[in-house]
Amino acid sequence: VIIEKYIELKSNEQASSSTQLTRSAEEFNFDNVDIQPVNGNDDVLVIDKNLKGIDYQLANCCHPIYGDNVFGFVTVNGGIKIHRSDCPNAPELHRRFGYRIVKARWSGKSGSQYSISLRIIGNDDIGIVNNITSIISKEEKVIMRSINIDSNDGLFSGTLVVNVDDTQRLDAIIKKVRTVKGVKMVTRV
Repeated sequence: VIIEKYIELKSNEQASSSTQLTRSAEEFNFDNVDIQPVNGNDDVLVIDKNLKGIDYQLANCCHPIYGDNVFGFVTVNGGIKIHRSDCPNAPELHRRFGYRIVKARWSGKSGSQYSISLRIIGNDDIGIVNNITSIISKEEKVIMRSINIDSNDGLFSGTLVVNVDDTQRLDAIIKKVRTVKGVKMVTRV
């Protein structure tokens, strides 16, 4: 019911903002019918019952990326925020606003890079930062944006920010960083 109201509002909004006259399809001439249109964004999110092309934003509280289990939340201003299923806010959203929750899932291929923060804890050994950064620099299609390490009493804790395509690549990075000697824990923030 809520998604139908959203679609109705969006179509009314688009219809009222459109100042072009409607043209007949017969007026258009395609020179080469074999050319397929290129979709610049293959990173598709399907919302509710196979609806595509609905405007959405990724929630800042849980930073969902391609491959995560997700759900949509219809916001007060009519937009849809996409949250991870294991988002810290998910239980409260479901409990208080269950009527505003819509199903969502990823489809297509990941075409975007997502910025992800990793929390790293371990023994403060000589060269630990170099070992971590060298593993990440060898990964294909992964960009390290920042690293912040703080050391105290022989232990270090830090935050590593990387850009990745999807959860598969993220899981591979986490697994490899865990193999670095001295690293005790790596978690997604």
